[in-house]
Amino acid sequence: MSEATTGDDPQLLIVPTHPGVQYHFCRVGLPTWFLGHWDQFHYWRPQPPNVHNVLPAFDEAHLDWGPADYARLLDDPARSGWPERYDMAWLMFNWQFKLFRERRELPKLYRVAKVAELERHEWDELLARDDFTVVSFYPNTVAWLKETYGVDVPYVPLGLDPDAYAPSTLEGGVLSIIHSWKDRGWHWWAVPEATEGLPFLHVDHLDPEQEVYEYADLQRELRRARVYLHDGEQEYTITLIEAMMTGLPLVSFRLPGIERYVEHGVNGFVVDDGHQAREALQQLLSDDGLAEKMGAASRAKALREFHEARWREQWRALIAEFLG
Repeated sequence: MSEATTGDDPQLLIVPTHPGVQYHFCRVGLPTWFLGHWDQFHYWRPQPPNVHNVLPAFDEAHLDWGPADYARLLDDPARSGWPERYDMAWLMFNWQFKLFRERRELPKLYRVAKVAELERHEWDELLARDDFTVVSFYPNTVAWLKETYGVDVPYVPLGLDPDAYAPSTLEGGVLSIIHSWKDRGWHWWAVPEATEGLPFLHVDHLDPEQEVYEYADLQRELRRARVYLHDGEQEYTITLIEAMMTGLPLVSFRLPGIERYVEHGVNGFVVDDGHQAREALQQLLSDDGLAEKMGAASRAKALREFHEARWREQWRALIAEFLG
């Protein structure tokens, strides 16, 4: 992170979310207070230098905390610093909206991923509130809000530091990094047909039967993989962008909006079933030239569209505008 914080920067409060998401949002560079202790998620991503812990130490009991526990913490100013320490709360997910809906002391920025995160009556309330503003990192969500409510919600695509993602050697096999894939469904049913007999590593941080992959382990696997296999319920995941920045060719099951990231025949292939996925994977595993060409196209696209410098600049501008 190249941009240092200053004494004039706003103080942000962030509530624990998806660890990969919170890591990259914290890298916007502003002084950010984590409502808990970062060691709760240390194996997912390292703690950025601009992030401060609200709690002095991590306790295993924090892993079981729910909204009521965070409410009690917020209601204890001596422990949480709420609201005097902060200029804005940076929120995500339905339960965080509910946690802060009656805490009107400070502005709240709600960064929304999925439309289904909120019920329609909650969207009605959120968009009518002066103490909330909404920003999204999914174009489909931005389009839905425009069509449904006639509002122009800012779209800020994810940004990554290119220097943190060295180009892959392409010497490995097929890699996927998706937690709870079996439970969430999607195209898991097609994976055995797609990958049987192929060199395949699937990393799931929430699978108790799988070894824990530290962030350095994930980077190592990305740097040696040959091809990245993508699936999801929305257009992209953070690891898809990380795979692009690492210079991996991509194979993705067809998802709404996936063509924004996987350009069929350019930086990978978009497939409809396990048979098509297997054919695409085999082609990339056997053809060095094609893998190198598509991998280079992935890296180039990531540099153009998902650079951290652009991401940081957009977020800083939006926060400054919101806070006036």
